[in-house]
Amino acid sequence: QPGEQVRVWVAACSTGEEAYSIAMLLTDQENLLVKPPEVQVFATDIDDESIAIARKGSYLSSAITDISVPKLSEYFVKDDMHFRIKKPIRDKVLFASHNLLRDPPFSKLDMITCRNLLIYLNREMQAQVLEMFHFALNPGGYLFLGSSESA
Repeated sequence: QPGEQVRVWVAACSTGEEAYSIAMLLTDQENLLVKPPEVQVFATDIDDESIAIARKGSYLSSAITDISVPKLSEYFVKDDMHFRIKKPIRDKVLFASHNLLRDPPFSKLDMITCRNLLIYLNREMQAQVLEMFHFALNPGGYLFLGSSESA
């Protein structure tokens, strides 16, 4: 519906590849709709250095070998040995420093992804994070965990 939003949180986003990939996938879907909802991807990590890299949206050619040539030209600009995410995709992703165990969560989310984080937390911390995700998701929202997560 006009005025609606699709809100996604990529928790523990590292250097941003997953967040940008999700923004690209959602943009592909937007392009199929007459009146697409606004897409907002919130991507957070505890490591400020990783967030700084993610905000640049520039990746070595060797890091994007699984992307098709049409998608490369649609979503990236080549710059020497790097590919930079084009501005319309970068504008959909908001990167921020965030400690999952200490800082308040985002809210009214349609999807949360959290990969390769819970395996490093004890059971009590895992439960705390999962409870926070439950609170942050809209009813019917989606939570995607990594295949190695055992929470």
